[in-house]
Amino acid sequence: MFLQNKSAILLLAFSAFIILLMQSSSACAHIEKGQMPDPLAIMEYRILLEFEPDNLEVRNMLGMALYRQEKLDEAEQEFNYVLTIDPQNFNAIDALGLIKMKQGKLDHAVDLFKKSIYINTDDMLVHYHLGQALELLGDADSAARAYRSALDKKPSGDQGEWYLEQQQQLIEALKNIEVKQKESSVSR
Repeated sequence: MFLQNKSAILLLAFSAFIILLMQSSSACAHIEKGQMPDPLAIMEYRILLEFEPDNLEVRNMLGMALYRQEKLDEAEQEFNYVLTIDPQNFNAIDALGLIKMKQGKLDHAVDLFKKSIYINTDDMLVHYHLGQALELLGDADSAARAYRSALDKKPSGDQGEWYLEQQQQLIEALKNIEVKQKESSVSR
């Protein structure tokens, strides 16, 4: 009897933890690395998905944690699952673009980033991602336009440290392109 009660208590405590975790999570355009190490986060997200397999926010978070761990095939599966349920899911499309870029499928990545921008034109990072892919393709002019477009985007609400870091990365990327363009025009 005690073991049955202990199991019930553990299940109840775990369920309460999941409910608190789900209520405290907020939707965001990009999943940031949280306070939990990715291997632990992956385990937590998989447990949550056992209870709620169609929770797209958790699937996107799982996909991003897998992406950061270089488990690209598994991450791609998660994002593709999200897109079977919600074909216009901005986070999943943008993340698939990151995967394709990392796989060297740059044309596909550009297409995905452009689709993401169509869905959410105000997101700074997707413009940055597009610029990165275009730069890797050797299209410096288009990359510079994408970086400038990203710099024009201002997130609503708190523009904390994350925003300033992203803004600084964009400024550096734009400067690097401009330096390369000047060097190339001098050598002609």
